[in-house]
Amino acid sequence: MSEKTAVKTREKWVDDVKVIACILVVLGHFFQSMTKTNIFPANDLYKWFNTTIYYFHVPLFFMCSGYLYQKYSKVNDFRSWKKNVAKKALALGVPYVTFSTATWVLKTVFSGSVNDQIGGLGDTLLLHPTSPYWYLYALFFIFLITPTFSTVKMAIVGFAIAALAKTFILTGGLRKYMLYQPSLQMSLGLCWE
Repeated sequence: MSEKTAVKTREKWVDDVKVIACILVVLGHFFQSMTKTNIFPANDLYKWFNTTIYYFHVPLFFMCSGYLYQKYSKVNDFRSWKKNVAKKALALGVPYVTFSTATWVLKTVFSGSVNDQIGGLGDTLLLHPTSPYWYLYALFFIFLITPTFSTVKMAIVGFAIAALAKTFILTGGLRKYMLYQPSLQMSLGLCWE
């Protein structure tokens, strides 16, 4: 698709929905920061606002991304899937790794001055993405697996595998099976502590 065609086919309503979702994200993070630092009280109005916007602002982004992905990405065989994964790895992976690493460095250097402490770099990039970059991390994996869900049965199998993998990660299952845990890498923050 040429740049001229892409501009003509741009869907304004998707842009409008993303603007609304962006405003809600900014407001949510602003009010969370203000209450975390006790500048604003965590009263009932704050709790209602926070709960209400967090129910739908991130799903709005995922729906917009999914809609545009299904409309403009054609993945119908393994070759086109590989091409799509490489494209998404560049488009989502480069900003994710760049900004997550920069955030990790800053949070590590200024660890006494940040609200949330951070783990090792490998842990941050691979298992526990830092805010606000978790969205790019999640979106990449969604783009990675969703083209394979051509039937309801495949979607259920994919969901079950994803749920088991996340349970395995959350329970620390991977650490139990690691035979090699060099202390140098741990002290540099390149693997789990």
